[in-house]
Amino acid sequence: MLTALLAAAASCAAAPGGARWRGVHFNPQVHADPNFPWLLHYATCRPAVRAALREFRAETGANLVDLFVMIPNSLRTPARGNRAGEPLEAWANLGFLDNVALFVDDCHEAGLSAELDLVDNRWIPYSVDPAGHIGKPDSPWWPTADERPWDEAAAWYAQVIAAVEARARHPEAIAFWCMMGNYHWGAAEPVLWSDEGRPEILQWTERFVKRVWPAFRAAGKRPKAAPILLPIFAEGGYWEKRTPAERLSGFANLKRWLVDDLKRPPDLWVMSSYPYCDPAPDGFSYLREIVRILGKGSARRLITTDLMAVGHEDELTGTILRPAGRTGRDALAWHLAKVREYGMAGWWIWAYQDTPASASGVRRLDGAWKREIVELIKAK
Repeated sequence: MLTALLAAAASCAAAPGGARWRGVHFNPQVHADPNFPWLLHYATCRPAVRAALREFRAETGANLVDLFVMIPNSLRTPARGNRAGEPLEAWANLGFLDNVALFVDDCHEAGLSAELDLVDNRWIPYSVDPAGHIGKPDSPWWPTADERPWDEAAAWYAQVIAAVEARARHPEAIAFWCMMGNYHWGAAEPVLWSDEGRPEILQWTERFVKRVWPAFRAAGKRPKAAPILLPIFAEGGYWEKRTPAERLSGFANLKRWLVDDLKRPPDLWVMSSYPYCDPAPDGFSYLREIVRILGKGSARRLITTDLMAVGHEDELTGTILRPAGRTGRDALAWHLAKVREYGMAGWWIWAYQDTPASASGVRRLDGAWKREIVELIKAK
């Protein structure tokens, strides 16, 4: 045990030119149903999950797992969201919060840290986009956002953070919390970019961020990451012939809101990442511009995530990036080289394990490791 903890501590110190955090989005396939909510049933799944954590650490030498903590799982009554002013006990599934804390402790025992992405879908009122909102009044799962969704969301984020940190024996194993959620998809990057066809979406999102971020940032003791950012490389439709500034508008918007307006910068920035964008086929260096937008020294606080590589080849079609026959391994090598070039704080890959519908894991569905990926991870 002591050896594992000392190794974990050593791995968390950023080496010159190396990333502090290196890991995967954690999706162990512990049930016949690939969408089984194993964290809701942790008592049953815990032995298999603990084994997966130990094996991941031993096989790859990585030090981080990313996990979505979604609001539906946290609710005592599905789709009945918390109300402003309510105590935790009035709305929360306390057993689920205990499970999250236990998972954090299991990560600690395995020599890993956990990035916990808190997913609330109530970023804009339901009335602003009834057709697109996932939290419809008849939803059996997602809560419906009222006209002041930031009141309930700020309380939910802050109460969950405080509850999990208080319940965990080793809250220091929480690498950081990230403020996440998408009103349309649920567990996805928030809509932070500008859309001249629907300007009201961004207007409401700005209100939400400016009212929720201070409460999120102040909750608990562990570091806080800004909402996950998304560069947009789609081609055709609305994005046909859009400028690099428009494709990166989410970065400029969020930096302005958190840093320039609120004067409350995050401990870390997090972004979903695509290969071959620095420079891109259009000749523009998108990563360089992202670092410039976020400000001096931002690369050292930037986590590049959801790396589009092995198993994601189809997701690059319909984009301006045009991989031109390069393999998923080539894409992963590109990502990790850019982390070193810019001196970024870390990265994680989507995902830990393949599913019946996706081959993007570091590990196959039968448990076999993909050696070509493991060797790249080990090389850092």
